[in-house]
Amino acid sequence: MPRHISSVLNIQKGAEKWTVLAQVVHKGHSQLTREVPPRRIMRFLLTDTEGTKVSVVTYEQHIKTFSKFLQPYQRYYVSNAIVVPADPTYRVGTYECSWILNYKTLIENYAEPVPPMLPCIFELTNFSDLHKYADSDNLCNIRGFVIHAFPIKQPDPASISRDIIIVNEEKKLMLMTLWNEFEHDEGSKIADMISTAPLIIALRVKVTTFNTLSFTTRYSSGILISPPLPDDLSLRQWFSLNKEEIRNLLDAKTYNDANCLLPPPNEEDIKAISNFQASFPVQKAAWVQGTVKLAYGFSKYWTTACANCHKIVNADIDWIIHCPSCKQQSEVELRARIPIIITDASSSIHCIISGEDAEKLIEFTPLQLKQAQEDGFQIDTELNDALKKYTVVCFLKSYETPFQGQLQKKNTVIKAYTAAELSDRPLPLELPENTQVSSALGSSSARHAETSSKDQLFTPSTKLLLEEIAGASSYKDSQTSATSGAKRSLEFPEDLPADTDPKQPTKAPEEFAKEPAKPYGPPANIKDSPAKKPKAKED
Repeated sequence: MPRHISSVLNIQKGAEKWTVLAQVVHKGHSQLTREVPPRRIMRFLLTDTEGTKVSVVTYEQHIKTFSKFLQPYQRYYVSNAIVVPADPTYRVGTYECSWILNYKTLIENYAEPVPPMLPCIFELTNFSDLHKYADSDNLCNIRGFVIHAFPIKQPDPASISRDIIIVNEEKKLMLMTLWNEFEHDEGSKIADMISTAPLIIALRVKVTTFNTLSFTTRYSSGILISPPLPDDLSLRQWFSLNKEEIRNLLDAKTYNDANCLLPPPNEEDIKAISNFQASFPVQKAAWVQGTVKLAYGFSKYWTTACANCHKIVNADIDWIIHCPSCKQQSEVELRARIPIIITDASSSIHCIISGEDAEKLIEFTPLQLKQAQEDGFQIDTELNDALKKYTVVCFLKSYETPFQGQLQKKNTVIKAYTAAELSDRPLPLELPENTQVSSALGSSSARHAETSSKDQLFTPSTKLLLEEIAGASSYKDSQTSATSGAKRSLEFPEDLPADTDPKQPTKAPEEFAKEPAKPYGPPANIKDSPAKKPKAKED
């Protein structure tokens, strides 16, 4: 009497003497569980002919047997596995159970010359929606062609990684970091076949704000290399037709371009600041909008960073370093780093804005910020006057860091757009009632004011202050030029938002709101001060 072949959905907890014709979708790595004591485990993802997926596991001594027998995309008869409720982390689709393979489980090869296309459907995330997953515990599934593989890196003696670049049908390039076993197994295979631009499906990967937005593998992730898909031919044709454009995007390094990775958001993606604050730690990154002012209480508005990855480093700008973050040899660059307060109708939030996003809001270069601090000039008033001109839409990252024995929440601007930059797609803006800024991002007066602010001359007080900074710096350079060689000219490459400096702020954010703006003397007083003015040469 022939066996009855069941579907996955018919196999429920307690079922006995059953058989399913299943195709291997994914074969995982041999890993240790996180329980105490840990156990060795291997996971598989199977599907039946109807496309119903099921998560399958095997433990310890059974791993060797099943890992050799079950190979990706092949089909097998699976009989009498143990049926248990599915772990929510690994549950796939509507099927609520998972299977455990042990010595009682019967696995038989299904003889066929070529296995069929995978009948299952994958719930894929568009790259344009990745900001919704950034730094959260919500993992996503993505699909794309791998167009570049970087060399292996070893961040520490116990870890290895490899970065790859993938592109999907949206023509958006993204960086993905493969860690440890993912680099050793899938990473090496992908690197060997990179000339063919293999198509991959990455399951349960995390979206991070590293490199603005990027993917990284997690313990539960899985990577399918060149899976047999029904639409494989059409995908290949699309890639061939767009290969030259994709190559140009790769050469332009758009995977490092914050404007490409985080374009201006849609109206429905912008959250009220109060809602964003209340959603932590479930949601750690989101788009917000509001008016800007300086957060007083800081004395330093610049930092030094790796010119390659823009991570903060404690080094001089004349140095060539081996960056501890990106593991690349790089120059050290100056970057603006400004504490600001963003306010909408619901609340205010303290955050740090860095790099080009900061520089477009102020009237000082990073070098001028550095020279102002070294020469003792107070520029808080000038910075605040410049910042108050702007209405911004920002992608914020929120995180916690130790501060005086407690966890303190901090916020960093990953990407910022001004109202003028969004003039072609006006967004409604809820501002505080007493604000002097136009109530709509798309209003002609707001656009004109912000567009012209950078083109017109500096304000008189700022212009005088800049002249004093330049004069003091020129005098100081002339006094040291005889003993030190000429400094290398500084070049500032395209900036990306950097992680915050662990040395700042020196005060908790809630203290800033309580501290009134400090009264500083006008630039004329600074100019006339003999302590700030170079001595005249004697005849």
